[in-house]
Amino acid sequence: MDPREYLGQLNAHLSHLYSFARRMNELDFAISLAGEFRGMQDAGWATTITANEVFEELTAYSQNKNPHSKAELRVILMLYCQLAEAGGVYETLNNIIGVITLKPYLLWPFKDLVRVKKEPQRVIGPNANATFRNLAISAKEIGLWRLSSLLELTFRDDIRNGIYHADYVIWDDGLRLSNRNGGYAKKLSFAEVNDALTRATSFYALLREYNNVSVRSFNPPKEIVGRFSANLPMPWTASFDPENGSFGISGSSAGPVVTPEYQRQFDINGRLGGKVLAVYRPAQCSLAEQMDAHILQTGFEANNVVMTKSQLAVLVSDIERLNLWDQRQLHAEQSDVLLASPWGFRWLSIDL
Repeated sequence: MDPREYLGQLNAHLSHLYSFARRMNELDFAISLAGEFRGMQDAGWATTITANEVFEELTAYSQNKNPHSKAELRVILMLYCQLAEAGGVYETLNNIIGVITLKPYLLWPFKDLVRVKKEPQRVIGPNANATFRNLAISAKEIGLWRLSSLLELTFRDDIRNGIYHADYVIWDDGLRLSNRNGGYAKKLSFAEVNDALTRATSFYALLREYNNVSVRSFNPPKEIVGRFSANLPMPWTASFDPENGSFGISGSSAGPVVTPEYQRQFDINGRLGGKVLAVYRPAQCSLAEQMDAHILQTGFEANNVVMTKSQLAVLVSDIERLNLWDQRQLHAEQSDVLLASPWGFRWLSIDL
């Protein structure tokens, strides 16, 4: 995919993800923005520091218009691999995706990918292949199939494997990947390598910008009543201090607190079925089939819930009683199909 097309689509679908997650659970969304977090530590231990330095170094090389020497190309390719392995940054994305599934915030969101060996004793963290495969699978599971396909394109496994295993040659016509341990040899032109570098740096820059903008939105501080990780709902304050760049969440409630707004969102979230969208529909319905096709075309996959007319009537009664209508679409014409999003329910029509 052309890097410009990739960036345009990525921008659109990251925007969807961040909007959906923030609406569903703003507290877990907020803490997810911090990226790698391992409790109380002295300054200088978060690997996100290295990731940002690598990004700046790689960007500086890419902006140099002079021809690169082989030594410089080797450094560029190593920096590319380092950026691919910046799992501390990508923990943000994993936790934000987890908000949609109603999973509580996790300090180690990739922990299920970690391997532990007893002899000799060691802990092996996931590499970039496993990390991005996991992110892509998780994005698809919550109904963001196009974001999933974009995540699969972000870093090239063949380049990363070739560089890390010294299984490559920089030649006059491009990057040659020998695959000396099996498989077909491959030659990438310098234009193809440049496209890979552009996709990677564009992804990182865009993700960092989304995180920074989201963090800055908590200035002035915002009080939110909700569930922080696995805690009971209570008031918390999320705040960003532009003076020193600090961001944090604090709370001092003596016990659980439930507001009508929290309860309404809780009731909506529980009817989405772990995806960003849910369609409630009769078994045989041409409108629902057309809507499915439209939703798929725009990069989503809804949770389809087939209901009888009586079941649909009960659902509508619950929506009325609990005030779960999407306030942006209060006057939509009634049909046979309901769409649920993190903002609530609305009737679907053919001119969606």
